[in-house]
Amino acid sequence: MRGSARIRVADLLTDPLLDGAVTLAGHGGLERPVTDVSRYTATGREPGAAGQGTAGPAAGGEADAAGEPEPPGVEGHLLVCDDTQVTPPHRLDALVRGAQEAGAAALLVAAGRTRPLLSGMRLADRLGIPLLWLERAEPATLLFELGVRIRAHELTRARTVLALVRQLTAKKTGRDILAAAERILAVPLSLVTSDGTPILGEPVTVPPGLRLDLPVPQSAAHLLVHPVHDQEGNRAAAWLAITLERADADRTETLGVALAVAEPFVRSWLTGQRARAGRDAVFQTGLLAEIMAARDTVSRDVVENALSLGWRLQDWHAGIHLTMENSRAREDRDSVLGQHRDGLARHGVHTVAVVDRGDGWALWTSGELEPRPEEARQLLRALRVVITGLPRSWGLVAGIGRARLGPGGLAETLTEARDAASLARSHAFRPAVEHADELGVARLLATWQRSEVTRAFAETALAPLRDREHAHLLDTLRTFLESGGSAVATAQTLGVHRNTVGARVRQIRERLGVDLDDPSQRLALQMACRALDAHS
Repeated sequence: MRGSARIRVADLLTDPLLDGAVTLAGHGGLERPVTDVSRYTATGREPGAAGQGTAGPAAGGEADAAGEPEPPGVEGHLLVCDDTQVTPPHRLDALVRGAQEAGAAALLVAAGRTRPLLSGMRLADRLGIPLLWLERAEPATLLFELGVRIRAHELTRARTVLALVRQLTAKKTGRDILAAAERILAVPLSLVTSDGTPILGEPVTVPPGLRLDLPVPQSAAHLLVHPVHDQEGNRAAAWLAITLERADADRTETLGVALAVAEPFVRSWLTGQRARAGRDAVFQTGLLAEIMAARDTVSRDVVENALSLGWRLQDWHAGIHLTMENSRAREDRDSVLGQHRDGLARHGVHTVAVVDRGDGWALWTSGELEPRPEEARQLLRALRVVITGLPRSWGLVAGIGRARLGPGGLAETLTEARDAASLARSHAFRPAVEHADELGVARLLATWQRSEVTRAFAETALAPLRDREHAHLLDTLRTFLESGGSAVATAQTLGVHRNTVGARVRQIRERLGVDLDDPSQRLALQMACRALDAHS
């Protein structure tokens, strides 16, 4: 039985068997189908793993007893020869010409240190037959392995599964599991969340056609994904993903089976990690509760336990309290909190820990020196930018406490941060982030915006924008003012282009007849917008 024509020369070049092979010439023939593999000798053709026939690929073949020329019998084959057949180098010309005339798919030279002459490569280019070069290969072994790959797909798949099981059984960490699978499969492998964020490996771009809300294996162009199920088995805790440059149908199927084999090993590791994280989370929550209760009278045991976690209680601390209003976001808390911390880190803000406090999560920064006032502003700005860049549907709300010293200071700044988050949650505008330094001003503004005088002013001043046709302009004005007049931040929050914001602001100026560059008018309009929200 002949091999499947689904496999092409370019497909074989992505297979682990030909790892290190280079295409020296004949790139135009890489899409030729490969039906079998044969050894190309000086006198004729030897069959590969299951090949038949003995005719050589030279033009015209050999004559049989009846005097009729025998067919070459290598049409569509990958012909393999060793370095002795290209020594001296000029012999390659005859090999290339003979392979092309016999209808071979490609010529593979399993060579030592021999290098081909330019004439041989030019001939391969002119004839359009791929000339592949692979060092350190043993031709006999290569023939057998390629024969299995081309002609016996089920055997290749079974050997891959066996190799995976043998290797993965001894691996204890997720990184080791993925590294071992990558070595066997010769493809990049990642463990990602449903939006492609990496847990291990590289990030993955999830094409629109994939439904990662459905915990079933899926594929799209250049991507295979397989769910890593949670303990209940009814949803995906993560996804194993393979990014492919190209692969034939048989190799794609083998890789899909390989992901299914690797999944239980990854699931076991991930379950263990989450169990340990859960125990650590309970420990951290209890420890922080002791610090919040004892403040500056914390015991030596508490200090030692804090140091074991990397918490330097004697430092200066600035607390953050973060909440999520979306229940689905809370289910994926590890991913959400991880992206939030990573975003802060990209802005130079490195948090010590994330501790569950029941109504939200406590984060804080620590340092030996008292933070300068501009550092507090940097933290507020970074937090607003990060929350603006994350999905609005998550409903992230944050509060920031003042910088405080020592364990008692940590308790105070986290208390202030929680109060600031409560005030931020009451706002209709986003990003909802407040700083404890602004609480007094915020409460004063809240009193003003609830007054009947402010309400009357708001209805009059904003009347040109309050009809349904111009509701988008009112929303833009509100966001623009709350973003400090930043067109970039406004565009990010609204999910529109910056030029769209500019055009809308010009319309707002014309309809309201106001100068938005005047701080007094901006403040008055901001209070008017808040007053409308407070009475709606």
